[in-house]
Amino acid sequence: MLLLIIISYTAMGFYEFIPLYKEKKWKDLKINAALFLSSCIVAVLLGLKVYIPSPAKPIQDLIISVFGK
Repeated sequence: MLLLIIISYTAMGFYEFIPLYKEKKWKDLKINAALFLSSCIVAVLLGLKVYIPSPAKPIQDLIISVFGK
């Protein structure tokens, strides 16, 4: 499973990053790379069956504290 994740992310990386590099869109490249890297880390952790807590409860608490019930 881990090998499939790495191969998939490598293929997506070539597809996404090469055009941005050729067009010299550095800001877009940096933002895309940060999102891509965080997504890749989460995918690898899920592939290794590591428990990742859900952010739903903290987001719900934040919304309730801002807008009330």
